[in-house]
Amino acid sequence: MKPVDKDFIIKGEHIYLRPITQADTELVLRWRNAPEVVKNFLYRKEITAQEHQSWLENKVFTGQVHQFVIVDAADDTPLGSVYLQNFDEENNKAEWGLFLDGDKTRGRGVGTEVGNLIWDYAFDTLKLHKLHSRVLARNKPCVRMNEKLGFPQEAYLRDELLLDGSYEDLILYGALKGDRGQ
Repeated sequence: MKPVDKDFIIKGEHIYLRPITQADTELVLRWRNAPEVVKNFLYRKEITAQEHQSWLENKVFTGQVHQFVIVDAADDTPLGSVYLQNFDEENNKAEWGLFLDGDKTRGRGVGTEVGNLIWDYAFDTLKLHKLHSRVLARNKPCVRMNEKLGFPQEAYLRDELLLDGSYEDLILYGALKGDRGQ
């Protein structure tokens, strides 16, 4: 995949998505390392500024990951980040994920609006055939969001991951363009 053009904006009703930049590092570290985010991520290690810079240089700026900052359209407040990763160009699919500033987004429908925007970007702009996600089964808000968006559950993997000394169930969601809202 090509990197996202630095001026590319995805506009929604209440939010917009803009490409992540190095200037977002402090915000991203605060969001990504927040305990409520870490507990729901498959990768549990706290990330450093240096690791984030390496991620940007080796993944985002090379086009291997398309990552955006989620911004409140009313006042330009950054609210979180959404990304497409693990592009499989041979099979025309990618994985998506997001993390939000819970204090600013909880109960506002931000996750659902972000999901709809990234759905359109993946299927209409990038012309992907399939979009998928991996969700810890106990992460009920993310489970509800994926189902609300129309992502069918493709697998429920019991005791799939050993995280923080406990086995966790993992749900695999996968959607084709026509699955939206079903």
